[in-house]
Amino acid sequence: IERGALTLASAEVKFQIDTETHDLDIGMYQIREANQMLEEFMLAANVSVAEQILKHFPPCSLLRHHPTPTREMLEPLLRTANVGLNLDVSSSKALADSLNQAVGDDQYFNKIIRILATRCMTQ
Repeated sequence: IERGALTLASAEVKFQIDTETHDLDIGMYQIREANQMLEEFMLAANVSVAEQILKHFPPCSLLRHHPTPTREMLEPLLRTANVGLNLDVSSSKALADSLNQAVGDDQYFNKIIRILATRCMTQ
């Protein structure tokens, strides 16, 4: 987070089908602390492996990063946020900080803004 990682949100729907009655139950998948901890471990593992590759095989190492979203890709987010919200999209760190401060009157406002931000990403 301090180096610009984004905490994004995407609504995940879960479906449960009763095997006997075939009734369908639809709900939202709840992300728990354990999910977030696993994401942190996965990030740490990626960084660690990249550092080792760079250390032991410098001529063969490369950096993979997500391309910066274009202004056109960011337009839906910026239009929605243009309700008194100032989103700084000059860097991933600036965007992360802006998203952390994007709190409206509605409890779901920040989640919606983060979902829109996710959809602006190229990969």
